Amino acid sequence: MAEHRFELPVAVTLRLQSRTGRIDVIAEPRDDIVAEGDKIESLVEDGGATLKIRNGRGSRPFVVRCPAGTDVAIGTQSGAVRLQGDFGIVSITTMSGDIAVESADEADLRTMSASVEIGRCRVRCRLNTANGKIVAGSVHAASAGSLSGAIKIDLVTGAFKARSVSGSIDATCGGEGAIAVKTVSGRVHLVLPAGVEPQTHFKTLSGRVRCDCREGDDLRLDAMSISGSIEVVHA
Repeated sequence: MAEHRFELPVAVTLRLQSRTGRIDVIAEPRDDIVAEGDKIESLVEDGGATLKIRNGRGSRPFVVRCPAGTDVAIGTQSGAVRLQGDFGIVSITTMSGDIAVESADEADLRTMSASVEIGRCRVRCRLNTANGKIVAGSVHAASAGSLSGAIKIDLVTGAFKARSVSGSIDATCGGEGAIAVKTVSGRVHLVLPAGVEPQTHFKTLSGRVRCDCREGDDLRLDAMSISGSIEVVHA
C-alpha cells in the first residue's frame, strides 16, 4: 500500500472519495497530509484551498492523516467511515457503511442502512440513517432522523429535532433550545434539567403521555406519536 504525502496549508479542506472499503481519517498535531491506499489519485482545487483524494478499488483500508481541526468531506458507497481526533466541519455520505466521528465543530452524517455515531459536536450536527441506529454523546444543536433505528443522545444543550417511524427517541436535553420530536410507533423519552418549565404541546392517538414538568415558558417542547408513549421527566 503506497503512502502519499501532501505539503499544504493547515486550513485546507480535505475531500475524500472511495467506492468500497473502510476509510479511516486521523486528525493529529501535524502540518501535512498523508494518505495510504490503493491507486491514490489527488487533485488540488479552489486555488489550493481544497485537496481532493480518490482511492481506487481495493480491499485494504483507505487511511488518511491530517492536521487537527481540518474540514473533511467524505463520499463512499459501501465502506465504513471512522474519524478519530478533533475535526472542523465534517460531511460524510455513505450507502451502507457505518459512520463514527469522535469530535467535530459541525457534522452532517448520512447513511442508508448503517449506524451513525458522534462523540462530541460543538456547534450543530445533522444525523440521518434509514435503517440504522443513531448514537451521540455531547452535542449542541442537533437534528436526527431514522426510519427503524433508535435515536439516543446523551446530552444536547441547544435546539433538538428528531423523527423516527418505529425506532425510539431517547435524549437528555440541556434546556437551552426548542425541542421537537416525532415518531409513529416508537417510544419517546426526554430528560430536562431540574427546574426547567417547558411550554408543552403533545399529540398522540393511542400512546401514553407522561410529563413530570410544570408548564411554563422556558422553552417550547413539541412531541408527537401515533401509538408510542411519550415521557418527559426532570433529571
